Amino acid sequence: MATERGRGPSRHPHPHGHPQPHPHEYPHHPRDAPQPHGHPHVYRKPLGEKIKDCCRSTIAFVFSNVGVCGLMVGYTIMGAFLFSHIEKEEEEDGTEVVIDADDLRNKTIERLWNVTVALNVLDEGNWRSNVTGIVKYYQKEVVDLVGNGWTGETTTIKSKWSIEGGFLYSLTVITTIGYGHISPNTQLGKVMTIVYTMFGMPVFLLYMANMGDILAKSLKWTYAKICICRRPAPRYDPSVAWRSADVALRAPVGGEEVASIESWNAEGEPERTDVANVNIPITVSLVIMVALLYGGTLLFEKYEDWDPLTAFYFCFISLTTIGFGDYVPGLSTTAPDAEGDEAVKDTSFIYCSLYLMFGLALLSMCFNLMQEEVVHKITACLNAVRFFKRRDGD
Repeated sequence: MATERGRGPSRHPHPHGHPQPHPHEYPHHPRDAPQPHGHPHVYRKPLGEKIKDCCRSTIAFVFSNVGVCGLMVGYTIMGAFLFSHIEKEEEEDGTEVVIDADDLRNKTIERLWNVTVALNVLDEGNWRSNVTGIVKYYQKEVVDLVGNGWTGETTTIKSKWSIEGGFLYSLTVITTIGYGHISPNTQLGKVMTIVYTMFGMPVFLLYMANMGDILAKSLKWTYAKICICRRPAPRYDPSVAWRSADVALRAPVGGEEVASIESWNAEGEPERTDVANVNIPITVSLVIMVALLYGGTLLFEKYEDWDPLTAFYFCFISLTTIGFGDYVPGLSTTAPDAEGDEAVKDTSFIYCSLYLMFGLALLSMCFNLMQEEVVHKITACLNAVRFFKRRDGD
């Protein structure tokens, strides 16, 4: 076939009417190649890219949720081993962990008898003066022993700087509870407490924010599924004025409309609920807080042998981060001392630590939800006032 001058070779027409592409008209990438008529190409990622995307998503999830919780637990465990190693050596070198309460009692009685014998003629004033000093010394020694963990029956005092004691100390430091039942005695321990707290408090705040957000989203989703989705559809068609008021009341102060969680479509069926716009009533948050305190009361009443008021008092003081330190798990004089209950007593710090870590996050969630509800109510009131002012002006 003849060709025109200045032009390339002619292209033969396609049998079905579609022109044949030039070899250089399309790039060599498979997704840019021409496709048959009527069948658009859908690009599929290679297996390697899919694996990379999956790894990125997994790493992001771990570091945003599980990773923060693991960081909090790991940092506390690291502090337990650190302070236990630093302080326990000093304690073992300078403190006798084995005591003989009977020997202390007998020596006190002997000193009292010596005073009585020395005063042949019973001079009541002189005798009382000498005996008072001896009894005060004995009282001081007993108070010190009780403060160090003596229950009045055992003849040994468990080291305060065990792994369990170090874990509880580390947790109370970064959560700012600070019971005060234990404190570092060495210079290195005091310096490490300062450094440990400087890095630990941001970790704790990050944990609180992350766990509070997770718990809040879970509670909102549960509340939306159980309470909101079961509300019946309205049996009447609202008027135009009611619709305008409803839109105004649900609009924030900035003017942007908020998606209604109780809106209904034309067929009378409920629309899909946006969990982000769900507001939890204050009563629900209060019930959760009471349940948290009541659960802790039952827990410490069982494992520490405290009365209900003391257990409730300890839970309230701990969760509010006041931490007087007058009651500390594992150091109670009424805790079980039988051989079969030693395991329960040794692991009481675990229950206390888990309760504090979960309880503080749950309490933070409740306060945030209550704040959101208060802000929502105030905004609704302001919008209502603004709406009725506009209506009166019209």
